[in-house]
Amino acid sequence: MKLLKSLSLYTVSGISSKAAGFVLLPLVANEIGKVNMDALSVIYAITGVITPLILLSAHGAISVEYFRRDQGDNAFPAYVSSAFINPLISFSIFALLFLLFGKYFAEWVNLDPRWAPWVPVYCFMALIPTVTSIIYQVTNQPLKHVTYNLGLTLTEMGIALLFVLALKMNYDGRVWSIMGSKMIFSGIGIYILYRAGLLTLKTKKAYRLDALVFALPLIPHHLSGAVVNLSDRLFIGNMAIAGELGVYEVGYKVGSVVLVLQSAFALAWLPMLYEWLKQDTEYAKRKIVLYTYAGIGGFLLCAVAVTLLAPLVFYLFDKEYSGGLAYVFWIALGYAFFGWYTLRGGIIFYFKRNIYLTYLAFFKIAFNLLLNYFFIKHYGVVGAAYATALSFLFEFIVVSMIASRIYPLPWLYFLKKK
Repeated sequence: MKLLKSLSLYTVSGISSKAAGFVLLPLVANEIGKVNMDALSVIYAITGVITPLILLSAHGAISVEYFRRDQGDNAFPAYVSSAFINPLISFSIFALLFLLFGKYFAEWVNLDPRWAPWVPVYCFMALIPTVTSIIYQVTNQPLKHVTYNLGLTLTEMGIALLFVLALKMNYDGRVWSIMGSKMIFSGIGIYILYRAGLLTLKTKKAYRLDALVFALPLIPHHLSGAVVNLSDRLFIGNMAIAGELGVYEVGYKVGSVVLVLQSAFALAWLPMLYEWLKQDTEYAKRKIVLYTYAGIGGFLLCAVAVTLLAPLVFYLFDKEYSGGLAYVFWIALGYAFFGWYTLRGGIIFYFKRNIYLTYLAFFKIAFNLLLNYFFIKHYGVVGAAYATALSFLFEFIVVSMIASRIYPLPWLYFLKKK
């Protein structure tokens, strides 16, 4: 019941944090047209790749440290502050690189050169809101989590409506609405963390290194997920006609509603999973098994529901986007598989066996690139959706095998005689 109660609140929070993208999608898409949606899709995909390289999983290290307390019970504030140093250094490096070489990078990925210097800023602005949300999550404060993320969402939506619809700033207005809202709530987040006593000048190199050691194996892992999102866009942009990427982006966004539910579930699931792993009892293991089975079925139902409701959503778009409906099922199914991965991947994070995810990442990237090339070549744009679904299924299967080796669970305990 505790999980279900938290899940209901985190579902609201998770939906609210993603709501701006979905609510604004038809308004923005209809306003700017599918060719400009191509450009917006490229910005989303590129920042998805750069963000994990700048944030360096600081929020993940903080989350795990809160439960494990490897540095001691009183070291958490210093650990949080120390963990911030790594992203600051990374941001400085990327800011310099994009100032010097951003023009050439922009030409390579078909990005408007105007936006190249802003890419590191866009990515870095996610740091404080993400860490603030994580603090509310691990300290089991779902109501505050909802309030913070809902405020961020409403601010983003307000700025977007002003810039895109009222001031006619095209897709530029949508990008600025995302950056502007995160800047505002970064300031609010800093104040919240300070009031909670989690910001201090007493940082320690050992804590910073611990957070970095946690993060480094995860960089290829996070990049693999970003590559899945970027590679299909790059292949479509180079192998399909202009405007098709914008149509694919709309279908992708609708199908990724399952990702919103997955993110909400992860917020409630991971703290509970870490608590059960810490207890390490037969009862706790059975609870993990029970909720894992329920989660697998639940994510499949979500994918089916999103697919069935998608035609109603597409009535909100101009007819030029109607082709995006063909991609919804495969994207929704792919994110259902990603939800399955969430159920099993937390075990790897808790035991800090992140190096396994590094090895997996390289295989996943190669697997996805090959699938995108051959599937798009033979099946057209829908081949990119096939590649996405199969890549996430591949990731789940391998992660499940790794998690089973690290921490075996009684998957058939209910068949044993009492």
